[in-house]
Amino acid sequence: MKNLCEGCGNCCHETEMILSARDIARIMKNGPKSLRPSDFIMKTEDRLFQLKNVNGHCVFFDIRSQLCKIYEFRPQGCRFYPLTLDLDTKMCVLDGDCPRPELFYPNSKSRINTCKSLIKFLEDEVLFTKLR
Repeated sequence: MKNLCEGCGNCCHETEMILSARDIARIMKNGPKSLRPSDFIMKTEDRLFQLKNVNGHCVFFDIRSQLCKIYEFRPQGCRFYPLTLDLDTKMCVLDGDCPRPELFYPNSKSRINTCKSLIKFLEDEVLFTKLR
């Protein structure tokens, strides 16, 4: 998939990206051999795994190029972005930080289909029964 995020990186600043066990395994398998889980993972108050921020941005964000260093094997939540799930309303929304959401989700059908996948991912791999 072509990287539609070139030259932006807004979503990588102050990220709160939740990680699944599969995300962690994929990053560990494909990342630098010296990479340790503690290099990129922190635990939230809810005891979920989350990407670390360093100097206000995702640990894998390259400031100079404004690109993700692990784009090819980035977390699933980053793949769904800019579609996110509002946990209070349990509705999918396009994140206002993304200046070009229409490049990712050009119509309501694509948003609805991806929203279903996003909810299933969160239920099955991250939050388990919290959304049910």
